[in-house]
Amino acid sequence: MSRCISEEKALLRRALLRQRSAVEPQQRQALDKKLNERLCQLWQFREAALVLGYYPIGSEADIRPALLEALRRGKRLALPRCVPGSREMEFFLVEGLEDLPVGEHRIPEPDPDTCRRLPPDAAGLCLVPGLAFDRQGFRLGYGKGYYDRFLLRFSGNSLGLCHDFFLLPELPRGCHDVGVGAVLTTARLHQTGNATGQAQTLTKRGS
Repeated sequence: MSRCISEEKALLRRALLRQRSAVEPQQRQALDKKLNERLCQLWQFREAALVLGYYPIGSEADIRPALLEALRRGKRLALPRCVPGSREMEFFLVEGLEDLPVGEHRIPEPDPDTCRRLPPDAAGLCLVPGLAFDRQGFRLGYGKGYYDRFLLRFSGNSLGLCHDFFLLPELPRGCHDVGVGAVLTTARLHQTGNATGQAQTLTKRGS
């Protein structure tokens, strides 16, 4: 990534973090509730036997209700763990969201000693967090590139999640950035035309 793109991303990241953190708690709860409802209604979520989620931190969209609903419906649920000493992450199957140890980035993660790691070729629906997404499916994250590396080899469907005002026309993009197949907001399901690994582009069938 060129220095100018990296600096542009850093400036935008700080601005978006301030904007997201400034959302009033009551408004954030209402937006999160709507996003969870829309997610659980999607055919991609309904038909997925395996959901690769994430544990929300800070002002990220809180999708824990949807993750618990996945478990309630009998789906397999996996959460990511950052591999120490690298910028790679692996997903492990979990049976709940409680008692997860805190990882090196202060994020609750599966315990690799008690949880089963997903094989590299596992396919399912991967829910992708981000500070913002653009209409081409590219995301602005926290600058470490974990999801870009993972999505590059992931063979399932990828779905970015954010509140509607963080779906932007275009984001600064580096050569190693990997887009998601669709972006779900509180107002819409936006198709991007991207396919992750061998996955086909998501459609609006039944949504």
